[in-house]
Amino acid sequence: MPPQEPEGKWRLLNPLSVRFSQPRIARHFRDGHLLHETAKQFSEVPLEDIPAAQWPTPNDSASGAPPYDTVLLPPFPAIRVISWRPKLRRPDGEAEKDVYGDHILGKRAWFALDNRRLHSMQQAAAKLWPKRCCVVVQCIEEVPGTTIKELRKFRTTTEGRTVQLGARAGDMLEWTWSDDMPAGASSPDEVEPEGFFSEDLWDSHTWASQAMHVARRTAAEHAEEEAALEAVAAPAAASTRPTLGLPMHAGYAGHYQRPDRQFFLSPCPSIGWQYMDPAGKIQGPFGLEKMRLWHQHGFFSPTLSMRCDQADHFTAFAALWPPGIPPFTFQVVRYKM
Repeated sequence: MPPQEPEGKWRLLNPLSVRFSQPRIARHFRDGHLLHETAKQFSEVPLEDIPAAQWPTPNDSASGAPPYDTVLLPPFPAIRVISWRPKLRRPDGEAEKDVYGDHILGKRAWFALDNRRLHSMQQAAAKLWPKRCCVVVQCIEEVPGTTIKELRKFRTTTEGRTVQLGARAGDMLEWTWSDDMPAGASSPDEVEPEGFFSEDLWDSHTWASQAMHVARRTAAEHAEEEAALEAVAAPAAASTRPTLGLPMHAGYAGHYQRPDRQFFLSPCPSIGWQYMDPAGKIQGPFGLEKMRLWHQHGFFSPTLSMRCDQADHFTAFAALWPPGIPPFTFQVVRYKM
C-alpha cells in the first residue's frame, strides 16, 4: 500500500522565521544521528524561473514571486508547522495568567511540530545568512484536539525563539540560530514570516518543484524505513526484552526482576562495549563514541548479541534500549550474569 499523503498544505517558508514549540531537545535524532552533523548534509536548489507574465494568480496561496534567494533540501522529511498563539510561560514552565485567572497568550507565529528537524534547518540556513533561504513545509491549520501528540509538548518558555540542547541538568545549552551565523554578520532582532496562514505563503508545487519531489520521496522513504524497523525489531524485542513493571525514562535508576536474570537501567558507559560476531567471536571492548558511529552506519542488527560491561550477560541489541531512548546515548538496560 502506498504511503498516505501527509496532512497539511505544502508551502515555502524561511526556517529562521519558524519557532520551537518545545523548551528543549536532544542533540541527536532517534536513529542516533547528531543534529549538527545532519545540518551539513543540506543542499541548495534555485526557485523555479517563471517569467512575470506567467506568474500564477492562486486563490489559496500568495501571488507574485517568492522573496527568497535559494531553496534548502534537507536529508529528512519536511517539517510540519502550525500557526499558533502560545501560552506565555515563566522560566519554570508555569503558564502565566491575568488578574481574572485566564491564560495570557503570546503573539501568533509559525511553530514547528518537528523541533529537532527545525534545529538542523535553522543551522543550515544561519550559515548562509544573509542569504534568504526557504524550505518546503506542511502547514497544519486545524488543531484536532489532542490527536497531534506534539501539541501536548507545546511548553516553550521563550515563545520558541530559543531552545535548550541536551537532556540532563548541567548538560544544557541555550541555542538560537544567530549563534551559527557567519563571523562578523549582523544579526536581526527577528526574522518575520511573510504571513501567518497558508494563504499568505507561496505554493511549493509551483515555485520549488524539485524540492517538492525530494520532500515527497524522503517522506515515503522515511515511512518505509519506520515500518521495516518496526517489523524487524518487534519480534526480537518481544522475545528478549523484559516486561518492565515501571515506566523507563531518563533519570530513572530502578531495578527490575525477571525469573531467570536480574536486569536494571544504567547510564551508558563510555567504554567496555562488546559484541559477538556471526562466528561467535567476542569483539571489543570499544568506546561509546565508536559504537554510536557504527550504529549510525547500520552495522548492528536487532538480534546481534551485545553488552556494555564484561560482568553483564550478552543480550540481543534490540533488548538493550529503554523505550524512546536512542541507542548509545543516555541509558542502557543491563542484564547481570
